Amino acid sequence: MSPREKHILDDAQRTSVCLTAKDRAAILWIAQSRRVKKSKRTTTNDILVDGLWELFDKTGGKSRDQIEAMVPVAPPIERSPSRVTQMPKSRR
Repeated sequence: MSPREKHILDDAQRTSVCLTAKDRAAILWIAQSRRVKKSKRTTTNDILVDGLWELFDKTGGKSRDQIEAMVPVAPPIERSPSRVTQMPKSRR
């Protein structure tokens, strides 16, 4: 199991992004500088999301708190109990 704690929310939607070599180099440089500062947000996802929020904050005219206040809160998903049955090991 990975030692990192889960940092992506359950309601996050997967997407794909195409990056050039220069884009990847910039992200690696940012990740390294964050590691030096002992930041926990060093993954590519963290860096891109932080950059998008920063860009939106400067050009969109609304803060992250204002945007989050406009998004409705989704009710928690109720999951049915697992139907997995554990089979005993054979004693040969």
